[in-house]
Amino acid sequence: MRQASALSLEIGNPAQALRLSDALLARDPTDLEAQVLRSRALRDLGRYDEALDTARAAYSAAETNEEIYAAALVRAQALSSLGARTRAQFWLRMAGEHAPTDEARDRAIRDFRYVRSRNRWNTRLSFSLAPTSNVNDGSAHDTISYGGLQGIVLDGSARALSGLSYSGRVTTRYRFSEGRHHQTEVGLHLFHQSYILSDEARDIAPDAEGGDFAYSSVAVGLRHKWLPGDWKSPLEFSLLYGRGWYGGEDYSRYTRSSVGRPFILSKSTLLRIEAGGEHFYRVTDEATQRSYHAGATLLHEFDNGGGLRFSFGLRDSQSDLGSLDFTRQLAGIAYTLPKPIAKARATIEFDYEHKLYDEFPTLDTFGPFIVMRNKEREDRRRALGLSLFFDKVDYYGFSPTVTLRHAETQSTDDRYDTIDTGVNFGFRSNF
Repeated sequence: MRQASALSLEIGNPAQALRLSDALLARDPTDLEAQVLRSRALRDLGRYDEALDTARAAYSAAETNEEIYAAALVRAQALSSLGARTRAQFWLRMAGEHAPTDEARDRAIRDFRYVRSRNRWNTRLSFSLAPTSNVNDGSAHDTISYGGLQGIVLDGSARALSGLSYSGRVTTRYRFSEGRHHQTEVGLHLFHQSYILSDEARDIAPDAEGGDFAYSSVAVGLRHKWLPGDWKSPLEFSLLYGRGWYGGEDYSRYTRSSVGRPFILSKSTLLRIEAGGEHFYRVTDEATQRSYHAGATLLHEFDNGGGLRFSFGLRDSQSDLGSLDFTRQLAGIAYTLPKPIAKARATIEFDYEHKLYDEFPTLDTFGPFIVMRNKEREDRRRALGLSLFFDKVDYYGFSPTVTLRHAETQSTDDRYDTIDTGVNFGFRSNF
């Protein structure tokens, strides 16, 4: 009867499958396989609430991985049919975690991706811990030359303070309009990052606390994708408005806009070009900043499984305040090794940044006096990193990541020479 019920579903006769599964359950109400078949039949008949109730009963009785997989799968199917696709994605992750075979797991992943593509809600969470040698972006020097004076001793939070960074990010988007050639969604973005200072940092700056350097932001955004009839990839427009808090105090307001488009150059090569602007208002000193940027990223996958990324960007920032008026050039290269290292996908990254301030406010000597002048300042920053993605270590579709990174900034003003070495621990979805 079980085989007949399953065959009835396969040939598109859910009414017969329901009668057979009901007969099985009349004989044995704890028959889990019959409950799974009944849930599938009810779903195919459009009786979604009853299908979900039966799937819940099946999951409550499930004990083995095979039983949990089957019950979670039909529960996800019933939820998806009811329109609760976010909850359906959770149960598909559950099914993938308990899949008895690789083929069963592949089916759960395939269903997950399909449900996600149909889901109007898209939510992403990320958390990380990162020991770092420079919590506050402080100077790498104990003493500097400043304003024509030699051997000025830096203390407190002017020096680099080490500690532990912890951060969390939530992004949720709702797609409220879509068609064959367009898609529009609204989003909410939440971010918080704070620090725990090391004992050494507390000795350097006894009055400082990790929360003094914490940053939080809340932003709402609108994103629209438009695909003309003869294009292979869409044009994407975005607009974002947000607020920021630094050290727990109201810090900034910002509005960002951008337009970008990916170009499919071949099966293995993708080029993305983007340009945009930002208006930034700093509450603490009522300073305003207007900036414009443009950039390009080239992605290429090799036949051996390796990958290469090139990126380049320009930014022009304009402000009446010299410390916010600068030009910046960015360049980066990353290579993903074709073979794992210690069972992890490894990516080596190098980034370079050049920043030029035409009139940066600084102290200078004028005869016997020390005065404030605007002088040119030039910063060069280099960063080298190694990212490890342990995709074979899987828990509900999430795998750990570890990123080691070392960055140095050399400035024509000693105060802004920095060194930052850290390790970041996080998680990333496998699908």
